[in-house]
Amino acid sequence: MGPPRHSVDSLRPLTEEELSEWEEAYAAVEAYLQALRLRNRLLVAELVRGILWRASARRAEEPEKPARLLAMEEALMEVAEWTQDVLDVPLENRRLAARGRLALLLAGMPDKWQGVFLTPAPWPPAFVEAMKKSYLEAGPRFAALTMVPKPLELNAIGSGAAQWWETMDRKPIMRFMVGIILLASAVLTAWFIFLG
Repeated sequence: MGPPRHSVDSLRPLTEEELSEWEEAYAAVEAYLQALRLRNRLLVAELVRGILWRASARRAEEPEKPARLLAMEEALMEVAEWTQDVLDVPLENRRLAARGRLALLLAGMPDKWQGVFLTPAPWPPAFVEAMKKSYLEAGPRFAALTMVPKPLELNAIGSGAAQWWETMDRKPIMRFMVGIILLASAVLTAWFIFLG
């Protein structure tokens, strides 16, 4: 963890509203780090403190943004940048996606490497190797698929209609008779409608 990077003497008095707002920010960042399976409370508290200091510095430049939003942006950015540095692979939009989170879990970061999380380089070679290997494994696996056409299965009505159609194709006299019957039906229907 190392020595504190910020002095408590540099803190200015905060109002109750500001304290409440920063407490919400603390809880949000803490929950995010715990979602990454960090269980050591002292380590989580130290990481949250550093993230909140950076969010506090940004607050002077962006006073319209809520503290919680600034803190979560800082947390997401820091975890993504650290993961990108460890993997030596650029992350899309500099954000830690599901693949990056999965790589952290597959590499055993929550169990074996909590003390390394968000620390500057150099990292233990075994950790870097485990991260790179798990990041590759977490990627999509493509498989060659072949599509075999299957015969069309019809229900009883469709099957009967298909057999009737085949009969009509083989016997032109039947087709002619059905055509005459349909035409006669249409003429009779029109006659009853218009003259009846």
